[in-house]
Amino acid sequence: MLFNSIPYLILFALTYIIYWNIPQKGRKTLLLTSSVIFYGYFSFTFLFHFLAVILVNYWFSERIFKAKEEGKSDKLLLTTIVTLNVINLAFFKYFYFVTGSIYSITGWTQAKTFAESWSIFLPLAISFYTFQVIALQVDIHRGILKDRIRFQDYFLFILFFPQLIAGPIMRSDNFIPQIDHPEIDSDRMKKGLFLLMGGLFKKVVIAENIAPIIAPIYMDPGKYDSFSLLFANLGFAMQVYCDFSGYTDMARGSANLLGYEIPENFKGPFLAQSFRDLWSRWHITLSSWLRDYLYIPLGGSQGSVFRSNLNMFITMCLGGLWHGANWAFVAWGAYLGAFLWIERSLYLARGKKKLLPDNLPFVGLIRTICVFFIFSFSGVFFRAAARGDESMNVVYEVFKGILTFRNVGDTLDRVNELPMFVVIGLFFNWLQYSDVAYSKLKPYQNYLLPVLAVVMLLLMGIFGDGGQDFIYFQF
Repeated sequence: MLFNSIPYLILFALTYIIYWNIPQKGRKTLLLTSSVIFYGYFSFTFLFHFLAVILVNYWFSERIFKAKEEGKSDKLLLTTIVTLNVINLAFFKYFYFVTGSIYSITGWTQAKTFAESWSIFLPLAISFYTFQVIALQVDIHRGILKDRIRFQDYFLFILFFPQLIAGPIMRSDNFIPQIDHPEIDSDRMKKGLFLLMGGLFKKVVIAENIAPIIAPIYMDPGKYDSFSLLFANLGFAMQVYCDFSGYTDMARGSANLLGYEIPENFKGPFLAQSFRDLWSRWHITLSSWLRDYLYIPLGGSQGSVFRSNLNMFITMCLGGLWHGANWAFVAWGAYLGAFLWIERSLYLARGKKKLLPDNLPFVGLIRTICVFFIFSFSGVFFRAAARGDESMNVVYEVFKGILTFRNVGDTLDRVNELPMFVVIGLFFNWLQYSDVAYSKLKPYQNYLLPVLAVVMLLLMGIFGDGGQDFIYFQF
């Protein structure tokens, strides 16, 4: 049930109409019912697996709360439930990756035979909900969440359908305090509708038009010229941004219309002037999760500069592996981790002075362009992962083609459209960071909303069920 589909529109419309016409005590039951339908529409079988995971986590949460109330140690309970969650994720997501890697490294045929004897499918949203329940258990252990969570509230926190499939990864203090107090007014309703419209436009008009243009590149990158490879790479970076931030906008808009706020995941990432700045703007809920539940437990910035950088590098590599069971994703994390390491080392080596002084002309623009291009190149690893075992060969061919400034070769069909989509995407990137447009248009909202609603219905009719899944659904 894609956000840009008629089934979602029907489910949300029915939920919305009933939701605001029943007492508060019935609203949570309605949201849980809609959430179960939403997930079950994707996979009825894995719905029961998902509910079982939440039930087991709830039981452990209760035991951890009880241990804290009795003054007993809860470390064993925490370790056990975190381990169980990791095993659950690893079995479904990394089984073939591990057995395939063993076979590739050792040539041990039994590993390959053993893997082929299984048929394992990846449950929807397992990466997102695993991180969410682990964070919840750790927050209880750390005392961040002091009061017990009611059974129904616990399930709703994990199942809440607007953010269920691809985040944002909510934390206990993001949503649980709001559960009993949904609030709606004219401004929040209009904001929710504008988020839905903007997210739909980014997904349907930009991301889904870029995807078929660049797809041939990753089937045979060696046959294309450098111009095609470069703009296909920039186009993919914009596709991922518009696809994922578009999903987040629609998730936040849906939540707003139900009276809730859920976290923003993007804040104009392509305006970043450093890689540290970038990761405070891009997939914010994952970046903060990795910082709080992986980087800091590894030691964070305590100890030597080398150790701090190593902790950061390991975190980025594991963050890459979280995205998918492929060495290309690990390389993606390592690539970005390496540039963070270089940036931090240069910054400290210069006595915490920036590499380019602020008083140089256009220095901010130069920094932004450099970060944008380097980050865009990381998309080569990300997109090539779809080629499976051939992914690293694809990465090599794409980088080789770009960096050798190859004039020979085919020119990608419709490549001249990519700069236009990149510019439109950058415009939305600016809109996301600045509230100028929203504040300027606020007096005209009552006139704009009906027009945009008609446009949205037309787009859903044209691209809805025929459109592609959101990229992050695969995680």
